[in-house]
Amino acid sequence: MSRTPVFLSVAGALAVVFSANPARITAAAGEAFARVCAWTAPDNLTLDEKKIAAQVDGVPARVLRVQGPGDSLMLLLVMDVAGDLALVDEARTALVADIRGLPPNAWVGVLRAQDGLKALVEPTADREKVVQALQDLPLGGRAGLLPTVETAEQLATAIAEKAPVRVAIFYVTDSDIYNYREDYTNPVVNRSDSSDLSRRFPDGLIREEISRLSGNLAAAKAPVFIVHLELSRQPLNEAYQNGLLKLADATGGSATLCRTRQEIAAAVANMLLKIRSLWTIDIALPPSVSRNYTISLEAGDAQLTYKNRFAESK
Repeated sequence: MSRTPVFLSVAGALAVVFSANPARITAAAGEAFARVCAWTAPDNLTLDEKKIAAQVDGVPARVLRVQGPGDSLMLLLVMDVAGDLALVDEARTALVADIRGLPPNAWVGVLRAQDGLKALVEPTADREKVVQALQDLPLGGRAGLLPTVETAEQLATAIAEKAPVRVAIFYVTDSDIYNYREDYTNPVVNRSDSSDLSRRFPDGLIREEISRLSGNLAAAKAPVFIVHLELSRQPLNEAYQNGLLKLADATGGSATLCRTRQEIAAAVANMLLKIRSLWTIDIALPPSVSRNYTISLEAGDAQLTYKNRFAESK
């Protein structure tokens, strides 16, 4: 049985845990806000909150809260591994080393994506609990990223809305499009019909699913980061992995596809560094905000990289 619902109760507990260090500016009860994920150039530049100005669809908007590397981080680490043990061990070794090096203000929860999202370790600052969960991680089963990413995002958003903490989702995956329980391979319906669309667009189902998920996650309050352990040049897997890049980008996160085993450790370390360097800027949304809207930010002399296109939740 999935233990995911236990995570939802943690969201309320976190509001108490982090209330000891509340944000200086908060949204009014029930006030809608967008969370902008941003990075500075260079990454360690401190932002002056008083110099941050925001606009929603060109209209000035209030900045409710700014959180950066010095503030608490909630990391939901989702393991989606079912394949090559050598690749998984490489990722696991890198994760153990890098998670032990996280700052004290980082909480880590470990989940497994096979057969639905399951919590292995609830968010904790105890690094050894996380390490033990990674070392004991079972392998095998079906690929789980696509059917679980929305649940993971709902979980992370619940935390982000209840506690003054940065939240990020980090998938480590070796998923293969042929290993999903659902068939995304768009089999030819009529082999005698040369105009059958499944012949012309064999990756059509993959594109449709990535488009659907990207649209549903456009209002996400937690970025999704992905490290895929094995780049594939097989056409449908290539379409799938390119889709993962788009999916991560839609949430304000990013994805890396490892070409060789030797690239895995650096990819994991770089992604965790990017997550640690994350700034989140909460912007109040006007009552009449459009379904699809843009946010623009200015931060004095600081240069920001951020996602600027959003969509309201359906």
